[in-house]
Amino acid sequence: MASLPRLYYVTSGLDEANAFATWRAVISPLFEPRPCGPSRKTPTGSAYGIIIGDLVVAKVAFNAQDFVRDAQRIAVTPDHLLLHLYVSGGFNGEVTRQQTVIGPGKVALIDLACPLSTRAFASNTMCLIVPRKLLAGLPLHALKPKLDPLRNDLLAAYIRSLQERSAQLTEADVATTVAETADFLRRLLAPSAEADLAPERSADETILALTEALIRDNLALPELSPDWLAQQLDVSRASLYRLFAERGGVMRYVQERRLLAVQAALADPLETRRLSRLASDLGFKSEAHFSRSFRARFGITASAYRKAQLDASAAIQLTSPAVVQQWWTAVARDPLRHAG
Repeated sequence: MASLPRLYYVTSGLDEANAFATWRAVISPLFEPRPCGPSRKTPTGSAYGIIIGDLVVAKVAFNAQDFVRDAQRIAVTPDHLLLHLYVSGGFNGEVTRQQTVIGPGKVALIDLACPLSTRAFASNTMCLIVPRKLLAGLPLHALKPKLDPLRNDLLAAYIRSLQERSAQLTEADVATTVAETADFLRRLLAPSAEADLAPERSADETILALTEALIRDNLALPELSPDWLAQQLDVSRASLYRLFAERGGVMRYVQERRLLAVQAALADPLETRRLSRLASDLGFKSEAHFSRSFRARFGITASAYRKAQLDASAAIQLTSPAVVQQWWTAVARDPLRHAG
């Protein structure tokens, strides 16, 4: 099956002028980047993503800078929704009609129909761009830039999961992935009182999503275990065992997540950690244990896999900014494409 279109805008190897020109062109449908602070350092950034039909999911890293979206830009670019998870860094300023502060672990809900003016710290982020048409029926005019903690955690977990598996998706997966994502967001963003969340909080689907997110965020933790997870989530060990029975058990799932996280990191052109550091950061007891586990799971050594990925990246030319700009306008213009 054909793989999906990639967006490759890694500017770290470019000189400052070209890095800025590329970064500015890539994000022009969203914002104008501007220098900030006393240093007035040139705004630059890198992005690596996948176009999944009507969706874009990407990892984005950038230095400290101001972002501005004014009435003129709003008038000539589509008003999609940008769901922006800050893995590190953050920003403060006006988004989605409110002054707000976003820090690590938080998702900013950015309505591109609204003006924006923010000061961002140097950040590593993941973003999901969603056309408004996929969320038809939701009162997006009432959208706020931040969710309550439960919804934030569920959305962060979803974005991380989608980004991690995006490289394995093919054209055959597009319609289902878009429909599932739209359905998830419509349920997540539907207005409801805090009291209405109580049944959702204890639902199997919610517990499973929160457990998966907790595992993904704590892979290096020595005490990561069924007991620790149960305590953090205030559920019984029996509930966890039941939920993970089809996945081979809790700790087998943890091991699989560690291996998939390493694989994703080795395929990421923005990832620079050594293999030994990756193994340690992702919870393997030793580099030897990591090496054996990786080869057993993927049939290739980690070093050979990384070299193959680096060689492939070296052969990839920077994606033309026109590609992402065409996606923005084409999706906005075609209301039926992949909508169902």
